[in-house]
Formats: sequence, C-alpha cells, structure tokens
Amino acid sequence: MTAPDVRVGFIGLGTMGAPMATNIAKRGGFDLSVYDIDERVTRDVAEAAGARGAGSAAELADRDVIVTMLPTSAVVAEALLDPRGRSRIPAAQGAVFVDMSSSDPVETRATGAALEGNGYRLVDAPVSGARTRAESGTLTIMLGADDEAAAATAIPVIEAMSERIFRTGGLGTGHAMKALNNFAAATSFVATAEALVAARRFGLDPAVAVEIMNTSTGQSFNTLKVFPDHVIGGQYATGFALPLLTKDVRIAQSLEAATGHDSPVCDAVVQALEAALDALGNVDHSRAYEFWDRR
Repeated sequence: MTAPDVRVGFIGLGTMGAPMATNIAKRGGFDLSVYDIDERVTRDVAEAAGARGAGSAAELADRDVIVTMLPTSAVVAEALLDPRGRSRIPAAQGAVFVDMSSSDPVETRATGAALEGNGYRLVDAPVSGARTRAESGTLTIMLGADDEAAAATAIPVIEAMSERIFRTGGLGTGHAMKALNNFAAATSFVATAEALVAARRFGLDPAVAVEIMNTSTGQSFNTLKVFPDHVIGGQYATGFALPLLTKDVRIAQSLEAATGHDSPVCDAVVQALEAALDALGNVDHSRAYEFWDRR
C-alpha cells in the first residue's frame, strides 16, 4: 500500500514521539491522527504535522497502522488493552500495531498475544538515536515481527522516521536488542565516567583524557559525543533522561535473568545508575557524572 492508502495513528507525543509523528505526515505523506494524554500536546503536534488530533486513543479506530511511543511496556499494554485483555481501540480486523517504545520484550510478546486474540497484529520497532535524529528522520530501527504481512505494512510508515531498519527476528527481538544495546552504551558511559573521575582527581585534565581516548582504544560514542559536548562542554542535554536509561538497563538485566545468564556487569551498571537516579531524579543522563564525581 502507498502512503495515501494507509491511515496512521500515533499515541505518545513526548520528546521522541512528537518529531517522529511529524515525519510520518510530512516526510511520509501519510494520513495521520495523533493522540497524547496531554490535550495541549495533542493539539500542538497535530497543528505542526498537519494531522488530526484525537480526543482519546479509541478515536484512532479507523487507522490501519497505530504506532505507540510510550514510557514503558506496561503503559503500552494499558493504553491498548483493558484488564480483561480486550482492545481499547476497536480498529478493523487485521490492523497493525507498532510499538516503538523501549519496552520489555517478554511483556511485548504478552501484549502481542492479547492483541492477536482480538484480531490484530503487533510488531516491535524500537529506535536508536536522540531527538535530533528523530527530527531529521534518521533513526535506526530494530524491527521484530512474527507476521511478515504485518511487517510489510508497517515498514513504509517506519521508513518515514528512519534511515536504517534492521530485521531482528520474531516479535520482541527488537525490544530485546534495544535494551541490550543501551546496556552496552550505559556500560561505556559508566566506565568512562569512572575513568574520568579518577583522571581528574589524579591531576589529569578530563578534556585531554577524552581526546586521548578518542585516538586510542577507549573510543566510544560516549567519548565522541556525550562527554565532549555534554559533560566537559557543560550542555547536559543529550535528550536521553536518566530514568529512561536506567529503565532500559533494568530491562536488559531482566532479559539476562530470563535466559539464565549471569549478569555481573549489568548488575553493577544498574547499581551505579540507580544510585545516581535516587540522588538526582529526572535529569539528563549525562548529569550522572556530576553525582559520581561528588561521591
């Protein structure tokens, strides 16, 4: 189906959801309806995207593809299903739901099974890339699906928001990969922060230390972007909140436990992030460095 033939709904218009939804309409040319629990946000995004604003998720019932970009998989399930497992959105049979949130893969499979019982199909398509890439439509997507026809229906919509789509396997594998990627990234962030705290206390200039890492084996996304721009540069505005990073690493920890795998590194990273989160609350994740440096 081409863009004019596909009607898209979008639920969750936060930091990432708002620009993603806008790109569905503006870059993809899709007929778009949007909904957020905040009526003002719904109105503002609808106006910016040239879309229709919905007063409730149920008003998206005429959509062929419904995208969710919400804080957790529990919130996704609550938005889509009532306590008896019945769909809150009376869409047409065969409608495709696309969860682009950073969700728990085990919970994603449970939600998918419940939606299938209602005659719907679910694919998971979490994103990698901060708000700037959401705005430019250059996100990386990890796509998991059990139903190839559902994936084929979702892909043109996803392409309007992304520059690369990786097929990861069956339903839930996209969310699993997202959590594991963010665990690896968080490990690099925590380890680099620990090294820089030690460097500063020993008399090294953290800016010079990062420059050396970037021409040595310690190089990572964190040494290339997060620390130069947001920690040493003082911006502290990566667009990725500390509670969300902590949540993602907890998901990875749960996934490792579910597979029977020991997770000493993941456990240590969760402990470090939770300590910073308890002290700082809802701040940009890069500010965790300040807490570890003071401790």
